[in-house]
Amino acid sequence: MVNSISLQGFTGFTDNSFSFTNGINILIGKNGTGKTHILKCLASALQARHEFQQKRTTSKEQFEYILAENITHYFKPDFIGNLVNKNVVPGKSTVSIKNDGKELSFSFSATSRTTVKIEKDEKWDECQFIYIPPREMFSLFEGFIGLSNKRELSFDQTYINLAHSLALPVLRDLENNPLKSAIDLMEKELGFNVLQMNGRFYIKTDKGPMEAHLVAEGLRKLASILYLILNGEINQNTILFWDEPESNLNPALIRVVAEFIRELQKCGLQIFIATHDYLLTHILSLYSEYKAYTNINMRFFGLHKEGNTISMEEGETLATIQNNPILEEYAAFYELEQKYINNYE
Repeated sequence: MVNSISLQGFTGFTDNSFSFTNGINILIGKNGTGKTHILKCLASALQARHEFQQKRTTSKEQFEYILAENITHYFKPDFIGNLVNKNVVPGKSTVSIKNDGKELSFSFSATSRTTVKIEKDEKWDECQFIYIPPREMFSLFEGFIGLSNKRELSFDQTYINLAHSLALPVLRDLENNPLKSAIDLMEKELGFNVLQMNGRFYIKTDKGPMEAHLVAEGLRKLASILYLILNGEINQNTILFWDEPESNLNPALIRVVAEFIRELQKCGLQIFIATHDYLLTHILSLYSEYKAYTNINMRFFGLHKEGNTISMEEGETLATIQNNPILEEYAAFYELEQKYINNYE
């Protein structure tokens, strides 16, 4: 599991540290407070380790190049030095990540273009992860991998990795899948299954298969996650990064997503979520308040920006987060509603 991350001078962060639970980690905050940056920084480091071990080399310089390349592919800056916080002296970023108790620390300066410097590497073992970006992939999938292999695309690495994961066929033995309870929950709530034929995805109902392109975007997104369980890319050992699960979903499906996340955690996954959604965060917080009965392990991280500084609060429930922009906007709406009632009724 990912234990922690420390960010000094990285993007909008000055000096911030996060200690994670082995269950569900939820990042909330206004736009520009660094929620997605935390997810991408963790994922890019995990992928760099995977690629480095595949090369079967011990060269420190090779790992530095692979790590810098992955960070660049995930964040898409013109060069890696642009990720240094311009308000931090002396113009240097340092990132430390602990995974399974082993630390990887690296740094780079504002003038760095394609490399980073490894400060410490305790060489954690390779671990499986998957990153679900905000936009669904089913409608983009056909021909996407071939195009990304030949052309420079505006999509970051999260979409390219997701396309490769979706390309794999389903597992033979689904009845003994350790995530069978999560599969059953999603299929029951959605009312369909998903399959891939000739490079295209289809939604399978009692009336037969239907092209996934014809289904609402929010349903396609959930169907893609269901397929990733069916083909084994999401399993009980997977670290799941899910950016804005609520994207393009109506409130009824938000409840389903919350139940699904809870079920995945019960199956053994470590989960990271970045969200703006009121209903999703409050349902998950409710699970955590009654964790003696829900058997859930959860931690909220509230990110707040004042001027050029990002601060962080953490707690097991939303009630422990003082700066909660989701709740603040709902309170502002209530005040606006009362103003209209008082003025016009």
